[in-house]
Amino acid sequence: MKLGLRLFAVTVLALGLAVSAQALTITPASGVLNTSRWMGDQTSQSEINTAIAGIIGSSTELYKQDVGGPETGALATSYSTAFFNSATDPEDATITWVGGAWVGPVAYALVKDGDNSPAWYLFNLTTIGTWNGKETLTFQDFWVGNGAISHVTLYGTTSVPDGGSAVMLLGAALMGLAGVRRMLK
Repeated sequence: MKLGLRLFAVTVLALGLAVSAQALTITPASGVLNTSRWMGDQTSQSEINTAIAGIIGSSTELYKQDVGGPETGALATSYSTAFFNSATDPEDATITWVGGAWVGPVAYALVKDGDNSPAWYLFNLTTIGTWNGKETLTFQDFWVGNGAISHVTLYGTTSVPDGGSAVMLLGAALMGLAGVRRMLK
C-alpha cells in the first residue's frame, strides 16, 4: 500500500512539473544584441521580413496581433494578446497561450512601433529564458513616452499537443519499476 501511495505522489509531482507554466518578461534590453535580440529602423512589414529573414531562417509567421485589430496566423486560436497602458498607444503587451498547437521548439517574437528608432525589436525566445511556447509572454516598457507597440508577432515552428502520450509513458514506466521492485523482494 505504501508503494502505491509513493507511486501516486511521484506521478502527481511529475505531472505538476510537466504542466507548470511561468511568465517570461521581455524588455527592449532583454537578450544579447545581435545574438538573441535584434532591432532595426525598417517600418513596413515587407522590409522587416527581408531584414529578419536571415535571422529566423525557415521559421514562419504563426501568430500576429495588431493593436485594435484581429488575431491572425495559423495559431490565431491558440494565443490571446492584451495591450496595456493605453488602448491606442500601449507600451506593454501580454501574449497568453489558450490551448491547441503552440510555437516551438523554435520561437521568435517581433515587437513593432514604426515611428521611432528603433522601429522594431526581434527576440529569440528559444534562447531568452528558453520559452516553451505555452508560457505567458510579457512585453514591458517598449517606447515609453515616445511611441507605442503597433503589433506583436510570433515566428517559429509549430508543436501540437500529444494527447497525453507522454503522461501515459511516464505512468507505464512507473508501473514497470513497481513491478520490478516487487519481483526483487
